Formats: sequence, C-alpha cells, structure tokens
Amino acid sequence: MLHNSNRRLDFCFMREFQLLQHVLATARGSGDVLIPPGDDMAMVRVDGSLFLAAVDQLVEARHVNIETTPVQLVGRKAVTRCLSDVAAMAAQPVASLAAVTFSPNQTEDWATQLFDAINETADRYGCPLIGGDIAVHRQEQSPMVIAVSVLARPGPTPPVQRSGARVGDVVYVTGRLGGSVDDRGLGRHLTFEPRIPEAIELAQHLGARLHAMIDISDGLGRDASHIAQSSGVRVEINADAVPAHAGLDWRRAMSDGEDYELCFTAAGEVPDRIADLQITAVGRIVPHDDPQGSPVVVRNGAESFDGSQLGWEHR
Repeated sequence: MLHNSNRRLDFCFMREFQLLQHVLATARGSGDVLIPPGDDMAMVRVDGSLFLAAVDQLVEARHVNIETTPVQLVGRKAVTRCLSDVAAMAAQPVASLAAVTFSPNQTEDWATQLFDAINETADRYGCPLIGGDIAVHRQEQSPMVIAVSVLARPGPTPPVQRSGARVGDVVYVTGRLGGSVDDRGLGRHLTFEPRIPEAIELAQHLGARLHAMIDISDGLGRDASHIAQSSGVRVEINADAVPAHAGLDWRRAMSDGEDYELCFTAAGEVPDRIADLQITAVGRIVPHDDPQGSPVVVRNGAESFDGSQLGWEHR
C-alpha cells in the first residue's frame, strides 16, 4: 500500500504497526543519531552534548472528548502524554513545543485557555514552552489536533531503551492498571502523573540492572510486545499477578490502555516500592524460539493466551 502512489492511504483500514514498520525500515540516521526511530524518544549528539526528543498527538474524539472535558485537562493531557515517553527513558525534560490545528467552530476564548493550560503544565514539569504553530481546519467537522514535542537530557544513567530486555529478567509494572477512561470520556487518563521522578529514582537504584522500559499507553499486552520485539525475546505474564484497579479483571488491566504507568525488565533484586509507588512483578523474559509465536504470552492457570493482542491500536 505504501509504495503505490496511485492508491489512497486510508488510515481507517491500515494498522498503525504496519506504517511504523515502514518508517523504521526507511528512516535514515547519521553518526550523530544515537537512538533512531523505534523507541519512546530519539537521541542525538550535538557538539558533544546529548539530547532526546519525542512528539505525541492528542486528537479530538480519539484521545479526548472536548464536549465533556474541561479545557484545562485537555491542555494538561496533551503535554503529559509526551512526558510519559520521557519517563520511559528515565530522562529529564528541558523544553517543549506545541502545534495545534483547531476546528473553525472553536472560540478564541477556548483556544486561549487551551494554550494557557499547555503553558502552565509545561512549566510545572520543567519543560517550558519555547515555540510551536497554530492552524485552523477549513471544514467545521474536522477534529482538533494538538502535537506536543518535548526535548530532554539523559537522566542519571544512559537512556533506558525498549531493546535491552534479557532472558532471565523479571518483568515489572508500576501502580495499578485498567479503567482509566469512564463512559463520559473522563477519568485517570486526564489527571495521571508522568512517572518521571519514579523512573529516575529507579534508574539510580538499579543502574545497569535496569535493562528495558516502556510507558503503558496502549495497554500492557501491546506495550510489552514492543519490548519483546525490540529485544528479540518473549514476555511471559502471569495473569494472577497483574495489578488491576478495583473491580477489574486481568484482561481489562492489560487491555484498556491510557494507564501511563511503566513496564520494565530488570535483573536482581527490585524494591516493591519506589518513590512511594507500588512495583509489581508480573512475569519474566524467556527465549523467543518460535518466530511464528506471539511475543507476549499470558499464563492463566493451565491456559495460555496471545497477550500481544490485548490493548488499543490506533486505527
């Protein structure tokens, strides 16, 4: 599909993973690109200094319901989504940019409040807004899109990548999972705290024993599969160990997404709390001997499930 310029690219029927695989196969880096596309952030060297960069989008009716969500929380989430990627690398944010394409039916007052919220949130997390762009759709039914980029510097250790998981590692998650969005589109997905302090403390505590990490945005099943595929291993998860929010089963905890907790793999002893945040061992890293098999397997008693399909995909 991507190579035929005469065919229409319909994202409604194209899987996000397919497009990302094309990007990863064709993106060209240089000697100064130390972490290329494929992780939560890229890293480049500029005059001997190291910088990390990430960009994330908040799309109306896909990631947020602006009819029910206060504008302050819309702006907050636009920034904190990207800051969760910073946490996944155990990095420290330093600056941000925001580009917004508005629907023509949004008011000037609402737009002003949105940028105030973006600016205030960026300041609060130590990544002041330094630039961006504003545009307006021509069609009234077109959704608003907010794209936030964050620049960061490495934390106390080299950035923790998805590709470092090793056979024998234990797989951990922070906090509890599932149920982040209610029927009105409200919930924890609007008020979560990016786990930047926790990630940095974790990196300081574990050092080189912290092998791989990712933030849980699309659900533990799908996000654990990114670690597995990047590292060339398989993730085995014990369903009974997955820490779900009250009233939810392990399937909801692994599938709902928008948790913005951390999933990481490590060797040796790991504390059960870090920065007053619960840490739970949920599985282990094993060899991936079957190329046709799932990168994530969930064990629930005597039953096994394809965990890589448990989560949310952008379609």
